[in-house]
Order: sequence, then structure tokens, then C-alpha cells
Amino acid sequence: MGNLNFIDKLPHISECKQILKAAAMLDAILMPEWEYRYYSYNSQWDTNEQMASMRDGQGDHYFATFSPNGLIIKGFDKEYTLQHKVDRSEVVKSVPEAFNTFMVEPAFVMDQTTFCIWSVADQEGWSAGTELGDHEYELLEILVGGAKYYHAWAQDYYEIALDIKLVEQVFDMKPIDEVLLQQLNDELKLSDIEGEIAEIGYPDKDMKV
Repeated sequence: MGNLNFIDKLPHISECKQILKAAAMLDAILMPEWEYRYYSYNSQWDTNEQMASMRDGQGDHYFATFSPNGLIIKGFDKEYTLQHKVDRSEVVKSVPEAFNTFMVEPAFVMDQTTFCIWSVADQEGWSAGTELGDHEYELLEILVGGAKYYHAWAQDYYEIALDIKLVEQVFDMKPIDEVLLQQLNDELKLSDIEGEIAEIGYPDKDMKV
């Protein structure tokens, strides 16, 4: 794995979806105030489209959409732009027409783009407009590191002690019940996060995974 480019280490679309849903679900539980969360997920973003995003409050962000055409992710690394001249047209030059609606979505702040990668449905692997080094994709590290990465990040960011086994249960899409919820945040009841569970499209106890 050490010799692979970062995007070659990225998992399949379906696994990316599961990882980003899990991160959003955990953020919703650990940080009830939406504006302070990093990760969010909207399973009803548009007809046949789901959207995941990350914002760090300092300007760094990414937006991703899952559609029948595949998965596309654009990100903005503020630090990178301070050190390098970024030609946005180069970064997005090879994006397939299948993702045209993504490219013109105002909410995704396309004029702030340091990387853009995509995986076309029914095809193996990932593509990028401009090939960058591993460091430039730091914002997507969760897609490679999964539960372990989120666990380390959340303990640091939220300044809490967090049981890795609980994080793994959410990353495995275990339906949230009162017991699991109380172990993660004893100030919440299930009724407090029902809206988030529905928006994220996270499995509930009545839904088969």
C-alpha cells in the first residue's frame, strides 16, 4: 500500500457512503449543536442524490455527492492555497459530463477548489483532474482510516474520552438504541436525534442494514 497514490487507496463507493454516514451520525451525537460539527450527511439532498460534507470552521471543506452516476468529491484546503498557485480549471478539467450538475451547484463553492476526484458507477477505481500528493488529500483521510481515524480525531477535537468499540459499532451501521446512545452521550435521548437519523439515512432499529 505504501507505494500507492492516495486516491488508489480509497474504498469502493458503497464503503465511502457508509463511512461518511457513520461520521455524520457520530458528530450528531457527540455535538448536538449543528454549527460546531465537522461532518454532515443528507440522504435526501436531491432526487436520487445524497450529499456528504465536511467543514472545519477555518475555511477547509469538502462536498461529495452520491448519485446513480457515481461519487464525486471536491475539496478546499486553505493552507495548500497559501503555498501553491491553484489553477481551478486544471483541477476540474477531466470531470465527466455525468457530474455536470455537481459542478454548477452554488452550495459547493466551486471557485474554492484544490482537489476534485470521482469514481464512476460500475467502473473500478478513482480519477482526479490533477494528480496531487497524499498530503493534499488530508481532508479525506477518514475514507482510508475509517473508525480508527475518526476515533482519534474526535477525542482530540471534542476533548473527550471515547470507546473505540462504540465508534466501530456506528461505522458498522449498528442501529442506534438508547443503550448505545447513552454510552456515547448520556445527555441525549433517542427522540433528540430521530431527525438526524432520518436525514442521514442511518439504519434505525426497524430498518434492515
